[in-house]
Amino acid sequence: MNALLEKTDKPIKRPNDKEYMISMADCVFKSIIQDLKFRRLLSLIIEEVTNYSHKFVYDNLKFINTELPVSNAFERKKVTDILAEINGTTLNIEANRSLKKSQIIKNNLYHHKIAIEQYNSGEKLDDCEVLQINFNTIKRFGDQLFTNFSMKSDDGLYTDEENFKRVHINMANPLKKYYNFGKESLSKVEKALVIFQLIDKEEIKRLAKGDEDLENMVKIIDDLNQNPKIIGLYDKEEMDELMRNTDIDEAIKEGHKEGLEQGINKIAKNMLKAKMDVSEIAQLTGLSENDIIKIKSEN
Repeated sequence: MNALLEKTDKPIKRPNDKEYMISMADCVFKSIIQDLKFRRLLSLIIEEVTNYSHKFVYDNLKFINTELPVSNAFERKKVTDILAEINGTTLNIEANRSLKKSQIIKNNLYHHKIAIEQYNSGEKLDDCEVLQINFNTIKRFGDQLFTNFSMKSDDGLYTDEENFKRVHINMANPLKKYYNFGKESLSKVEKALVIFQLIDKEEIKRLAKGDEDLENMVKIIDDLNQNPKIIGLYDKEEMDELMRNTDIDEAIKEGHKEGLEQGINKIAKNMLKAKMDVSEIAQLTGLSENDIIKIKSEN
């Protein structure tokens, strides 16, 4: 089970005949969320974390950034953050495949930025709400499926800044139920959350079988896996991950190299203080005599 959850946090790979791309990969997730065929499932999920009925969400939800990642396949800016609006409520939807501190900080800062921009635009804060919905493949807050956050007093009786809320969806919860108790133990929303995390084509189709909304979700995923633009984006994301990891490795190596050089220089300084001969220090440290003479002149 742990190995399965860890798999979703590793660099993504190109799909094959038996597997789909990971649907929690940024470009794929955003394409699914904004697809009209996913609207009913998205409405059911939003119903769980707001006071709106799924029918009201379905009829009134509007995406503020309407271009899908597919449209931007060959542009510099590949994907955009998902922003939607419903009855004055702004929704920021995030897909989180890791619990890296940088990802958490980025999401939180973006949530605050949206609220600040609403305030600066002159909107009445009492008449609007900024809600961030985090789809987390790794458990962060307990075992419950949904965890809601708002600013409350110590006794829980009063809420400050009622317009600013955050919800975390623990996608590990239904995945664990699925593998322990089977698909019959899952609600429709939970099945959708599991499908986001699976890659085996046959397994995904079995899980969705018999439910029109879930089968539509699988159709979206299947279409995306046939789309060369999305696959191109997907490969780019994999390459970006590889480049980031390479940069980190190089930075670590450079740090070790710099630290080693500083250590050798410090040893040479101590040898000079001990009145050791320059040629002897060079032999022991591997530094050139000119380097040692330079170190000597700097002290």
